[in-house]
Amino acid sequence: MSVPVRNPAPPKSTAPPLETGSSRSRFDLRPIYEPLIFLSATTVAYFVMPPNMQYVLGIAVIYALLATSLGVLFGWTGIYTFGHAAFFGIGAYATALLKEQAWGPLAFLGISAVVAVIAAMLIGLIGQRLAKVEFAMLTMIVGQIAYLLTFRVPALQGDNGIYGIPRGDVFGIDITPPASFWWYSIIVVAIVMGVLRRIHLSAFGESLNAIRDDAVKAAAIGIPVKSLRLAAFGLAGGVAGLAGGLFAQQGSIVTPSTLSFAFSGQIIIMALLGGMMGFWGPALGAILFQFINALVFGNSPHGTLVLGIILLAVVMLFPSGVLGALARLRDLLMRTRSKR
Repeated sequence: MSVPVRNPAPPKSTAPPLETGSSRSRFDLRPIYEPLIFLSATTVAYFVMPPNMQYVLGIAVIYALLATSLGVLFGWTGIYTFGHAAFFGIGAYATALLKEQAWGPLAFLGISAVVAVIAAMLIGLIGQRLAKVEFAMLTMIVGQIAYLLTFRVPALQGDNGIYGIPRGDVFGIDITPPASFWWYSIIVVAIVMGVLRRIHLSAFGESLNAIRDDAVKAAAIGIPVKSLRLAAFGLAGGVAGLAGGLFAQQGSIVTPSTLSFAFSGQIIIMALLGGMMGFWGPALGAILFQFINALVFGNSPHGTLVLGIILLAVVMLFPSGVLGALARLRDLLMRTRSKR
């Protein structure tokens, strides 16, 4: 009679359990404290600035959100677009056309974002089969068509634009005074930045990065490349539209320049200046762009063009932007210190 042989029990692993991207991001607090730092730093700066610089900063934080939406495409997913201003303008005009309604500024922002998402999804579906450069050209053509429509559609009031857009009140608080509108806009921007940061750290964000790095390999491991690219385009368009609605409320006027090809180029320069690959790079670049433009070229009729050329040269020298240059400087200092 043979004795049954028992296999020894497998040893218990002492290694920590593997974490997926989504489980790690669930406990990552960066989507909370980073927007809070952004809100605190810009608010302190706002209240120590003279009124003319407060106005510049108010525009800059809206552009920071707009440039971050472009980062979703260029930096996260590797989608190139030359017509991103179209979604910003669509959102701005959506808010302007609703100015007679008493729905409140937050409802206008929501509608601006939804309209821009629909426009972005339609363009994304049309260009789904196009290569990178061809798709970029499509976005440029669509942007120009949207720009020209502002002169052809009577309701958009041509070159004069739509003015008299009220700010209204939020939860019973009048946001017409500049300080009140600052709190309203910076809180909206910080919340949306926090949501974007959470998405950036999620499994969805990691999949977009995989598509950016190598779409063929991403498809080979089961990532739905076309669907995620379309979702990223819709997300970026929606955030840009929301920023456009905020811009319309801030200035109380919307003109065709918000959809122009030149403005699309400025958004790209803003994002490249700060660093397209880091989450906060485009936002930093937008704020720097606005202040350099206001302080150095404020009274020049060709200031924006000159600034764009100079910043383009800077970007060519430092392709990873300001954040990338600071990271390299930090690494250099650490290596120098370790050698001592």
